[in-house]
Amino acid sequence: MSSRIKLAALTPAPLLDEPMPLERALKWIATTETRIKLAAEIFFAQSAYRKCVAHATRDLEHEVGGVLVGEACTDSARGKTYIRIEDILPALFTDSSETHVTFTQNTLVHLNNQLLDLFPGKRMVGWYHTHPRFGVFLSGHDAWIQRHFFNDAAHVALVIDPYYHTAGFFGWQANQVLDTARYVGFYEWSDLSDESIVEWHNPAPVVADWSVDASERGSR
Repeated sequence: MSSRIKLAALTPAPLLDEPMPLERALKWIATTETRIKLAAEIFFAQSAYRKCVAHATRDLEHEVGGVLVGEACTDSARGKTYIRIEDILPALFTDSSETHVTFTQNTLVHLNNQLLDLFPGKRMVGWYHTHPRFGVFLSGHDAWIQRHFFNDAAHVALVIDPYYHTAGFFGWQANQVLDTARYVGFYEWSDLSDESIVEWHNPAPVVADWSVDASERGSR
């Protein structure tokens, strides 16, 4: 299985110094999360999650993909780096099959133009693609993409299996280590509802009740 993409190399912009939005976030963890530690925490806005799920489930026979748009930040008080996924840009003009999605030159032009036109001042913080019926992992070519085009410490890759409703984030650990089998969850960042909208089956919430005090959620 492969997902072929070619994105222009991006010069990393300075990190924004802003507190992590823990008061509006619910942590979802993956079973493999305790065995790896990514360089950046992940905050996934509900609005972006909903768009991503809609795109991922549009085609259960072919792989689809796109890029994750938002900000890379540092919480200097906590000494942590994190990303905010605020929106997505589906990749159009692709060639796809059950086992790959190919990003064409028209795809790249469209993505770059959309980023500049719709999200001035924002950046690509990673990419996403689907593995219908194949599960959540990075293929050898997926890893190549991450290493060559998303090699900033804060860049992540989201893999979704829309058929089984599972997903996970992959990213960089210390010393540019990329685990292609173990993935992590994310913070569901509430920008639509005080109730969770996550429907994926494999991550588990740290707390069952969104109403738990924010300071307690953030400390777990």
